[in-house]
Amino acid sequence: MGRSKKPKQACNRADEVYWGSLSYNGQLLSVYKNIFYMLAMTRFEWIGLPKTVDPLFLERQLLLGGHATIAQPKKGKQRGFWYSAKCVQTGPLGVYDYPKSWQAYNRDQLRFNATGKNGVWIYDNVMRFPLCAALDIFARELVDVQKTEQVNRFWQKLPFILVAPDDMELSANNLLSQVMGGEPAIAANRYVKDMEPYRLGFDVPFLGRELNAAEQNVLNKVYTILGIANLTFKSERMIEDEVHDMGEPSTLMALAALTERRRAADYLNTRFGMNVSVVWRTDYQSENFNLLESIEKSAKILTGNTKGLAEVMQSE
Repeated sequence: MGRSKKPKQACNRADEVYWGSLSYNGQLLSVYKNIFYMLAMTRFEWIGLPKTVDPLFLERQLLLGGHATIAQPKKGKQRGFWYSAKCVQTGPLGVYDYPKSWQAYNRDQLRFNATGKNGVWIYDNVMRFPLCAALDIFARELVDVQKTEQVNRFWQKLPFILVAPDDMELSANNLLSQVMGGEPAIAANRYVKDMEPYRLGFDVPFLGRELNAAEQNVLNKVYTILGIANLTFKSERMIEDEVHDMGEPSTLMALAALTERRRAADYLNTRFGMNVSVVWRTDYQSENFNLLESIEKSAKILTGNTKGLAEVMQSE
Protein backbone atom coordinates (compact mmCIF):
# COMPACT_ATOMS: atom_id res chain seq x y z
CA MET A 1 0.00 0.00 0.00
CA GLY A 2 1.42 3.37 -0.99
CA ARG A 3 1.97 6.08 1.54
CA SER A 4 -0.88 8.58 1.51
CA LYS A 5 0.05 12.16 0.84
CA LYS A 6 -0.77 14.74 3.46
CA PRO A 7 -3.30 17.20 2.01
CA LYS A 8 -2.16 20.79 1.65
CA GLN A 9 -3.81 23.31 3.92
CA ALA A 10 -5.10 26.57 2.49
CA CYS A 11 -3.63 28.60 5.37
CA ASN A 12 -0.62 28.47 7.70
CA ARG A 13 1.64 26.75 5.20
CA ALA A 14 5.20 26.35 6.40
CA ASP A 15 6.63 26.65 2.87
CA GLU A 16 5.36 30.19 2.27
CA VAL A 17 7.93 32.87 1.45
CA TYR A 18 7.01 36.25 2.90
CA TRP A 19 8.72 38.27 0.17
CA GLY A 20 7.59 36.00 -2.67
CA SER A 21 5.87 38.75 -4.67
CA LEU A 22 4.69 36.51 -7.54
CA SER A 23 3.06 34.03 -5.17
CA TYR A 24 1.62 36.81 -3.01
CA ASN A 25 0.12 38.67 -5.97
CA GLY A 26 -1.55 35.50 -7.22
CA GLN A 27 -2.89 34.71 -3.77
CA LEU A 28 -4.19 38.25 -3.31
CA LEU A 29 -5.99 38.09 -6.67
CA SER A 30 -7.50 34.73 -5.74
CA VAL A 31 -8.74 36.10 -2.40
CA TYR A 32 -10.52 39.05 -4.00
CA LYS A 33 -12.05 36.89 -6.73
CA ASN A 34 -13.36 34.38 -4.20
CA ILE A 35 -14.89 37.16 -2.09
CA PHE A 36 -16.64 38.65 -5.12
CA TYR A 37 -17.86 35.23 -6.25
CA MET A 38 -19.31 34.53 -2.80
CA LEU A 39 -21.17 37.84 -2.88
CA ALA A 40 -22.54 37.03 -6.33
CA MET A 41 -23.65 33.51 -5.44
CA THR A 42 -25.58 34.51 -2.32
CA ARG A 43 -27.57 37.48 -3.73
CA PHE A 44 -30.75 35.57 -4.52
CA GLU A 45 -32.94 33.11 -2.69
CA TRP A 46 -34.89 30.49 -4.64
CA ILE A 47 -38.12 29.57 -2.84
CA GLY A 48 -40.18 26.47 -3.56
CA LEU A 49 -37.61 24.50 -5.57
CA PRO A 50 -37.78 20.69 -5.46
CA LYS A 51 -35.51 19.27 -2.75
CA THR A 52 -33.22 17.64 -5.33
CA VAL A 53 -32.39 21.03 -6.88
CA ASP A 54 -29.31 22.67 -5.33
CA PRO A 55 -29.77 26.47 -5.58
CA LEU A 56 -26.12 27.28 -4.73
CA PHE A 57 -24.87 24.94 -7.45
CA LEU A 58 -27.33 26.63 -9.81
CA GLU A 59 -26.04 30.10 -8.88
CA ARG A 60 -22.43 28.95 -9.28
CA GLN A 61 -23.07 27.77 -12.83
CA LEU A 62 -24.94 30.97 -13.70
CA LEU A 63 -22.02 33.03 -12.40
CA LEU A 64 -19.20 31.09 -14.05
CA GLY A 65 -20.88 29.98 -17.27
CA GLY A 66 -23.57 32.58 -17.82
CA HIS A 67 -26.30 29.92 -18.10
CA ALA A 68 -27.61 26.79 -16.39
CA THR A 69 -30.69 24.61 -16.35
CA ILE A 70 -33.30 23.11 -14.06
CA ALA A 71 -34.49 19.93 -15.70
CA GLN A 72 -35.87 16.43 -15.14
CA PRO A 73 -34.48 13.29 -16.84
CA LYS A 74 -37.01 11.34 -18.89
CA LYS A 75 -35.16 8.03 -18.61
CA GLY A 76 -32.89 6.08 -16.27
CA LYS A 77 -32.76 5.70 -12.51
CA GLN A 78 -32.79 9.49 -12.05
CA ARG A 79 -36.12 9.81 -13.84
CA GLY A 80 -38.70 11.78 -11.89
CA PHE A 81 -36.18 13.96 -10.03
CA TRP A 82 -35.42 17.59 -10.80
CA TYR A 83 -31.81 18.78 -10.94
CA SER A 84 -29.87 22.02 -11.28
CA ALA A 85 -27.11 21.37 -13.80
CA LYS A 86 -24.67 22.75 -16.32
CA CYS A 87 -25.96 22.77 -19.87
CA VAL A 88 -24.79 22.98 -23.47
CA GLN A 89 -26.94 23.85 -26.45
CA THR A 90 -27.64 20.95 -28.85
CA GLY A 91 -30.36 22.38 -31.09
CA PRO A 92 -31.40 25.58 -32.86
CA LEU A 93 -32.48 28.76 -31.11
CA GLY A 94 -36.10 29.72 -30.76
CA VAL A 95 -37.78 32.97 -31.77
CA TYR A 96 -36.26 34.86 -28.84
CA ASP A 97 -32.86 33.13 -28.93
CA TYR A 98 -33.51 30.61 -26.18
CA PRO A 99 -32.22 27.11 -27.05
CA LYS A 100 -34.90 24.62 -28.05
CA SER A 101 -32.87 21.63 -26.88
CA TRP A 102 -29.81 21.16 -24.71
CA GLN A 103 -27.86 18.60 -22.73
CA ALA A 104 -27.85 18.82 -18.94
CA TYR A 105 -24.78 17.43 -17.19
CA ASN A 106 -22.76 17.45 -14.00
CA ARG A 107 -19.42 15.66 -14.27
CA ASP A 108 -20.07 11.95 -14.92
CA GLN A 109 -22.85 11.59 -12.35
CA LEU A 110 -25.55 13.28 -14.41
CA ARG A 111 -26.09 13.59 -18.16
CA PHE A 112 -29.37 13.72 -20.08
CA ASN A 113 -31.10 15.56 -22.93
CA ALA A 114 -33.55 18.33 -22.15
CA THR A 115 -36.07 20.56 -23.91
CA GLY A 116 -38.84 22.86 -22.84
CA LYS A 117 -40.92 19.75 -22.14
CA ASN A 118 -38.77 18.61 -19.23
CA GLY A 119 -36.82 21.65 -18.16
CA VAL A 120 -35.97 25.32 -18.50
CA TRP A 121 -32.85 27.07 -19.79
CA ILE A 122 -31.74 29.92 -17.49
CA TYR A 123 -29.48 32.87 -18.29
CA ASP A 124 -27.63 34.74 -15.54
CA ASN A 125 -28.71 38.19 -16.74
CA VAL A 126 -30.55 39.93 -19.54
CA MET A 127 -27.33 40.40 -21.55
CA ARG A 128 -26.56 36.67 -21.22
CA PHE A 129 -22.84 37.01 -20.42
CA PRO A 130 -20.89 35.48 -17.48
CA LEU A 131 -20.59 38.04 -14.71
CA CYS A 132 -17.35 36.49 -13.48
CA ALA A 133 -15.41 38.23 -16.29
CA ALA A 134 -16.28 41.66 -14.87
CA LEU A 135 -15.54 40.52 -11.32
CA ASP A 136 -12.10 39.27 -12.38
CA ILE A 137 -11.25 42.67 -13.86
CA PHE A 138 -12.21 44.54 -10.70
CA ALA A 139 -10.31 42.00 -8.60
CA ARG A 140 -7.19 42.93 -10.58
CA GLU A 141 -7.92 46.61 -10.05
CA LEU A 142 -8.16 46.03 -6.31
CA VAL A 143 -4.85 44.14 -6.31
CA ASP A 144 -3.24 47.09 -8.10
CA VAL A 145 -4.56 49.52 -5.47
CA GLN A 146 -3.39 47.23 -2.67
CA LYS A 147 0.11 46.89 -4.12
CA THR A 148 0.36 50.66 -4.64
CA GLU A 149 -0.62 51.17 -1.02
CA GLN A 150 2.03 48.70 0.13
CA VAL A 151 4.75 50.47 -1.87
CA ASN A 152 3.60 53.82 -0.53
CA ARG A 153 3.72 52.53 3.05
CA PHE A 154 7.18 51.07 2.42
CA TRP A 155 8.62 54.49 1.60
CA GLN A 156 7.12 55.90 4.78
CA LYS A 157 9.05 53.29 6.79
CA LEU A 158 12.40 53.78 5.05
CA PRO A 159 12.92 57.42 4.04
CA PHE A 160 16.71 57.31 4.39
CA ILE A 161 19.81 55.11 4.37
CA LEU A 162 22.61 55.16 6.91
CA VAL A 163 26.20 55.78 5.84
CA ALA A 164 28.78 54.30 8.25
CA PRO A 165 32.53 53.52 8.27
CA ASP A 166 33.54 50.01 7.18
CA ASP A 167 34.34 48.86 10.71
CA MET A 168 30.89 49.92 11.96
CA GLU A 169 28.74 48.05 9.45
CA LEU A 170 27.45 45.59 12.06
CA SER A 171 26.52 48.40 14.47
CA ALA A 172 24.70 50.24 11.69
CA ASN A 173 22.74 47.09 10.76
CA ASN A 174 21.74 46.51 14.39
CA LEU A 175 20.71 50.14 14.79
CA LEU A 176 18.52 50.13 11.68
CA SER A 177 17.02 46.77 12.67
CA GLN A 178 15.91 48.27 15.96
CA VAL A 179 14.43 51.33 14.23
CA MET A 180 12.57 49.27 11.61
CA GLY A 181 11.29 46.91 14.30
CA GLY A 182 9.85 49.76 16.32
CA GLU A 183 12.30 49.27 19.20
CA PRO A 184 14.18 52.02 21.07
CA ALA A 185 17.51 52.47 19.30
CA ILE A 186 20.33 52.81 21.85
CA ALA A 187 23.92 53.08 20.63
CA ALA A 188 26.69 52.52 23.23
CA ASN A 189 29.46 53.24 20.73
CA ARG A 190 30.96 56.71 20.94
CA TYR A 191 31.86 56.56 17.27
CA VAL A 192 28.21 56.29 16.27
CA LYS A 193 28.34 60.01 15.59
CA ASP A 194 30.44 59.15 12.53
CA MET A 195 27.35 57.58 10.96
CA GLU A 196 25.48 59.98 8.72
CA PRO A 197 21.89 59.57 7.64
CA TYR A 198 21.59 60.08 3.93
CA ARG A 199 18.10 60.98 2.83
CA LEU A 200 16.93 59.30 -0.33
CA GLY A 201 16.08 61.48 -3.28
CA PHE A 202 12.40 60.45 -3.18
CA ASP A 203 10.19 62.68 -1.09
CA VAL A 204 7.16 60.38 -1.23
CA PRO A 205 4.02 61.72 0.47
CA PHE A 206 1.72 59.37 2.35
CA LEU A 207 -1.36 58.74 0.20
CA GLY A 208 -3.46 56.85 2.74
CA ARG A 209 -6.66 58.82 2.23
CA GLU A 210 -6.42 58.87 -1.58
CA LEU A 211 -5.67 55.14 -1.82
CA ASN A 212 -8.44 54.32 0.62
CA ALA A 213 -10.86 56.28 -1.58
CA ALA A 214 -9.60 54.45 -4.67
CA GLU A 215 -10.07 51.08 -2.96
CA GLN A 216 -13.59 51.96 -1.80
CA ASN A 217 -14.58 53.15 -5.26
CA VAL A 218 -13.44 49.88 -6.84
CA LEU A 219 -15.42 47.95 -4.23
CA ASN A 220 -18.47 50.11 -4.89
CA LYS A 221 -18.23 49.39 -8.61
CA VAL A 222 -18.32 45.69 -7.75
CA TYR A 223 -21.31 46.24 -5.48
CA THR A 224 -23.08 48.14 -8.25
CA ILE A 225 -22.69 45.43 -10.90
CA LEU A 226 -23.87 42.88 -8.33
CA GLY A 227 -26.90 45.01 -7.50
CA ILE A 228 -25.79 45.65 -3.91
CA ALA A 229 -26.73 49.07 -2.55
CA ASN A 230 -23.74 51.38 -2.05
CA LEU A 231 -22.58 54.98 -2.23
CA THR A 232 -19.59 56.29 -4.18
CA PHE A 233 -16.89 57.39 -1.76
CA LYS A 234 -16.85 61.18 -1.46
CA SER A 235 -16.06 63.53 1.39
CA GLU A 236 -18.80 66.12 0.96
CA ARG A 237 -22.31 65.60 2.27
CA MET A 238 -25.05 64.59 -0.14
CA ILE A 239 -28.72 65.48 -0.14
CA GLU A 240 -31.40 62.77 -0.03
CA ASP A 241 -32.20 63.01 -3.76
CA GLU A 242 -28.54 62.48 -4.64
CA VAL A 243 -28.38 59.38 -2.45
CA HIS A 244 -31.54 58.01 -4.11
CA ASP A 245 -30.26 58.71 -7.64
CA MET A 246 -26.94 57.00 -6.93
CA GLY A 247 -28.79 53.89 -5.77
CA GLU A 248 -30.69 53.50 -9.05
CA PRO A 249 -27.87 51.76 -11.01
CA SER A 250 -27.43 49.03 -8.40
CA THR A 251 -31.21 48.48 -8.30
CA LEU A 252 -31.36 48.10 -12.07
CA MET A 253 -28.39 45.71 -12.06
CA ALA A 254 -30.16 43.57 -9.48
CA LEU A 255 -33.27 43.53 -11.66
CA ALA A 256 -31.18 42.57 -14.71
CA ALA A 257 -30.34 39.30 -12.96
CA LEU A 258 -33.68 38.86 -11.18
CA THR A 259 -35.63 39.21 -14.44
CA GLU A 260 -34.06 36.10 -16.00
CA ARG A 261 -34.42 34.04 -12.84
CA ARG A 262 -38.06 35.01 -12.42
CA ARG A 263 -38.73 34.22 -16.07
CA ALA A 264 -37.42 30.70 -15.42
CA ALA A 265 -39.48 30.44 -12.21
CA ASP A 266 -42.64 31.53 -14.06
CA TYR A 267 -42.01 28.90 -16.74
CA LEU A 268 -41.60 26.16 -14.11
CA ASN A 269 -44.79 27.26 -12.41
CA THR A 270 -46.85 27.50 -15.61
CA ARG A 271 -45.55 24.42 -17.41
CA PHE A 272 -44.94 22.03 -14.51
CA GLY A 273 -47.30 23.26 -11.81
CA MET A 274 -44.58 24.30 -9.36
CA ASN A 275 -44.67 27.22 -6.93
CA VAL A 276 -41.18 28.67 -7.40
CA SER A 277 -40.19 32.28 -6.75
CA VAL A 278 -36.92 34.21 -6.60
CA VAL A 279 -36.26 37.10 -4.20
CA TRP A 280 -33.33 39.23 -3.09
CA ARG A 281 -31.75 37.43 -0.14
CA THR A 282 -32.38 38.86 3.32
CA ASP A 283 -31.61 37.17 6.61
CA TYR A 284 -35.17 37.13 7.95
CA GLN A 285 -34.36 34.15 10.18
CA SER A 286 -31.87 36.18 12.23
CA GLU A 287 -34.18 39.21 12.26
CA ASN A 288 -37.09 37.11 13.53
CA PHE A 289 -34.88 35.49 16.16
CA ASN A 290 -33.67 38.88 17.40
CA LEU A 291 -37.25 40.14 17.49
CA LEU A 292 -38.40 37.19 19.61
CA GLU A 293 -35.42 37.67 21.91
CA SER A 294 -36.36 41.34 22.39
CA ILE A 295 -40.00 40.43 23.10
CA GLU A 296 -38.92 37.82 25.64
CA LYS A 297 -36.61 40.24 27.43
CA SER A 298 -39.36 42.87 27.53
CA ALA A 299 -41.82 40.31 28.89
CA LYS A 300 -39.42 39.39 31.68
CA ILE A 301 -38.98 43.02 32.64
CA LEU A 302 -42.72 43.74 32.64
CA THR A 303 -43.66 40.62 34.62
CA GLY A 304 -40.75 40.81 37.00
CA ASN A 305 -39.84 37.15 36.66
CA THR A 306 -37.41 35.01 34.74
CA LYS A 307 -39.90 32.72 33.03
CA GLY A 308 -39.55 32.15 29.31
CA LEU A 309 -41.78 33.80 26.76
CA ALA A 310 -43.94 30.69 26.26
CA GLU A 311 -44.53 30.37 30.02
CA VAL A 312 -45.44 34.05 30.31
CA MET A 313 -47.96 33.80 27.46
CA GLN A 314 -49.51 30.63 28.91
CA SER A 315 -49.89 32.21 32.36
CA GLU A 316 -51.86 35.07 30.80
